[in-house]
Parts: sequence; structure tokens; C-alpha cells
Amino acid sequence: MQPPRESTIDVCHLGTLFVIDKRRTGRFYFHDILEFAKTYASQALLNGRKDDFQSKFQAYCTLKMWNEISNDDRIFVEWFTKLFTENPNYTQKFDAHNELYLTSDAIKKMYQILSIKNYYGGDFRGFLDLMQRSAEEENLMKLDEDELDDVVPAQILKKFSKHFIDGFKKLMAELGFQTDLLSNVQ
Repeated sequence: MQPPRESTIDVCHLGTLFVIDKRRTGRFYFHDILEFAKTYASQALLNGRKDDFQSKFQAYCTLKMWNEISNDDRIFVEWFTKLFTENPNYTQKFDAHNELYLTSDAIKKMYQILSIKNYYGGDFRGFLDLMQRSAEEENLMKLDEDELDDVVPAQILKKFSKHFIDGFKKLMAELGFQTDLLSNVQ
């Protein structure tokens, strides 16, 4: 599906991905994409043709995500983990290890979705190294094992997503956001 040129959709926006994946499976089904397109169209009609519609719609999606996760951050942690572990191209197993690992492609996609460079600085390689050092500190991997050079244990993704959503919830609270902000909006 292609949105109109004047109304682009950033499909790497975290809130947008959350809204598209209604079932929270980490997979995107055709029916859910159609429902998302209807939501997008209805919001576009309500807002008219404004230059800042994309940022408003992303804010709308972020608030929809906030409403769902604000009382139970496990929803986000489970969904975010599935977002990367459901794609077989993003995971890898090794005979010598019982752990499921995320490939560097998965970590790069997470880096993009979370806009790590824009918000926190640092390049992708530094982010990957940080994730791997965390795994080493948790005794989940040893950095001297060559086969694990470009992977990160899935358990680190879970811990990262928990810390990420805790920070998000703290920021929302500091900004004065309450739960059920969009309860009257369809």
C-alpha cells in the first residue's frame, strides 16, 4: 500500500508500528494494515490537509501506545521482543549455546526504530557493542567467542525494552500525561 505523497507514513516510527500490530504478535497482517489505513484516513479527514499531519499522526499513535502500556509495561516488553524474534532473518541459534540470539540486522533495525542516533547520539557499531557488553556483564555471552561477534542474546533485548519503556513512562509522567488520554477517540 502506498500513502498519498502529501501524507507520508513513517513505518519505522515506534508508535505507528505498535498501532499497526493490533494483535501484538510482532507480525503485520493484511487485515491489521487495512484497519490502520482506515484509522489513518479518518484522522486525515479530521485534520484536513495540514503540513504537520505526519507528526500529529505519529503523536496520535504514540498516545494510543501510551494508553495501552501505561498500566502494564509487560505488554510493550513482550511486543517489542516479538517484533524482532518473530522474523527468522533476525534470529540465530548456535549449537554450542541454548540462547536465542538477535542478528546485527535486528539490532540495526531497533537502532533505526528507536532513532538512537538522533536522540542519544552514537553510531550503530557503538550501540551494538553496548548491547554485547551488557550481555557479557550478565554472563550471557563471552566477547572472545568469534561466532558471537555480530549477535546479541534475546534476553538483552527484553531487558533493554523494559528499561526503555520505564524511561518512556517516566518521561510521560514528567510531562503530565495521564492514562486513557485517547479513551474518547476511535
